[in-house]
Amino acid sequence: MRVSSLGLVVLSLAIIAPRAGAQQPPVLGRWLSESGKGVVEIYPCADKLCGKLVWLAEPIRDGAPAVDRDNKDAAQRQRPLCGLMMLGDFRPLETNRWGDGWIYSPENGKTYRANMTLDGDRLKLRGYVGIPLLGETQTWTRADPKLKGC
Repeated sequence: MRVSSLGLVVLSLAIIAPRAGAQQPPVLGRWLSESGKGVVEIYPCADKLCGKLVWLAEPIRDGAPAVDRDNKDAAQRQRPLCGLMMLGDFRPLETNRWGDGWIYSPENGKTYRANMTLDGDRLKLRGYVGIPLLGETQTWTRADPKLKGC
């Protein structure tokens, strides 16, 4: 069977085009927490979404960089909060909804299962134990791009 060069080009473009045209999820970027105390940057990690703390309202506490002092693992209590992974394993469920992820709260040192929904310029994160009904929702807003990193 003889295949023309044009046929190979068309076939190659048909295979590559969907990948090239794939859009990044609109949830990517920096988000200011509901408390206004931190900014988390959401980014792709493999085929899921993750997030790390990139700005703190109080990066220095007691004369030293803020650390994860309330972590239940004593060995982790001296790790800096800046750059700490706060979200992970979020997979797309449907347009503007991600689930099966987790969120870490440095305020109490606990990790919760979580879902997130993008609603315009608001990101609704629901952390829970067991089932989503037994949880709490926070609403995050897009962070001011002028905020510098930690």
